[in-house]
Amino acid sequence: MTKQRRVVFARINRRGQTLDARPFSQDMQVLADSRLTRFHAPATSERPARAWYAADMRTVMGDDFMVGIFGYSVLEQKRHFEESSWSWIKGETEDSDAASEDTVVPFAVDLRDKNRWVAFATSLRVQPASFRPAFGQALSVAAAERGLLASDWECDPVISQHAVEDWIERHRFVKFFRRTVRFSNPGRDLDEVRQKMRAMGARRATEEFAAYPSQSLDVTSEAFREKLDGVETGDTRVQMKAQEARGVVAKFDSNTKSDETHIDDYGNDLERGMDLVLRALVVYADTRPPRPAA
Repeated sequence: MTKQRRVVFARINRRGQTLDARPFSQDMQVLADSRLTRFHAPATSERPARAWYAADMRTVMGDDFMVGIFGYSVLEQKRHFEESSWSWIKGETEDSDAASEDTVVPFAVDLRDKNRWVAFATSLRVQPASFRPAFGQALSVAAAERGLLASDWECDPVISQHAVEDWIERHRFVKFFRRTVRFSNPGRDLDEVRQKMRAMGARRATEEFAAYPSQSLDVTSEAFREKLDGVETGDTRVQMKAQEARGVVAKFDSNTKSDETHIDDYGNDLERGMDLVLRALVVYADTRPPRPAA
């Protein structure tokens, strides 16, 4: 059986309240040429500091797509085996600050304004929970240093509305629903919630709905369905809890259930990896509903 890698999809959203901005493709080219797309993640109690870099970025397929490599180096101490004394303890040590197959992954971006989809391969050390925020920060750092109008860039998880509705179909007794709306740029799709956000200068708004005891929310209502708008483009985060048999509670979070697919494993051949991820993105983009340019 051919070894495979997982490819996860996301979307780049430029946030803020600027009313005019250059085409997304132009901004991405500026960032790629800047060589400033990096993000230094501080150390935490769970991991050391990391320096992330987005590099090798170039446009392909008539400049509609961009490919590149994103990852970080790791400071590790290596110990050599001492043959003469047959000892690990007596072996010399050296520090190495370098990346490995597990810390760098290929990515591809759909540069068309109405799409802005991102596809990236995962590895043992690079998972969606680390790639998305670091990639968004790397773009934001470069955008701010180059003085772009919208310098707050985010790499948001996306999931098809069909996948959300499939979960609801299997968990009909939804007791709790939370929706977090992110402000989009330039905000042409100003619904009532975003109108209030603009008036208050807010970048996010959260609303919660809880059912009465022994009852559930009406998941078939038009009002409920309207609350799902935006999960396909990363502008809305949806969290739900549903009552199951024997008191079990099923949970759903659109931030942790991104659309994904699989590609053949490319080993250390990053060029081949970019090509495979690009092909996966092209197929994905053809299946997604476009939205107004932002």
